[in-house]
Amino acid sequence: MKHEYYQYNAEEILSKGPKFPLIIMKDNAEVFKSMADEMADTIVEHNAKGEKTVFICPVGQYPYFVDRVNSEKISLKNVWFINMDEYLDDNKEWVSIDHPLSFGGFMKRTVYDKINPELVMPEVQRIFPDPK
Repeated sequence: MKHEYYQYNAEEILSKGPKFPLIIMKDNAEVFKSMADEMADTIVEHNAKGEKTVFICPVGQYPYFVDRVNSEKISLKNVWFINMDEYLDDNKEWVSIDHPLSFGGFMKRTVYDKINPELVMPEVQRIFPDPK
């Protein structure tokens, strides 16, 4: 399957009159930084109001997010991450957390273990889809 939209440049996209608001960024790093900032800003806003925050989480923005949470001491105690997916083995069970494709392992190594323990949310608030 060919994805024609990968071939457009900003001028072509804008000239076609997008049907929804469109922000064009220079590269993936800028996109992921923007996502991380939006997540952190939302958590800060909700924390100030005593509200819960729930995100359905893709991958990409986490290095920026972890840096901001730690540097600004943003509490995640009232935050829930619903992770988008996880790989299964041939028995339709989650792959081991040590498996290189494990999203749970990735999140543990690159997100949860890197956030200051006083700030990170409890494990019960880190949700992965259960194949059962």
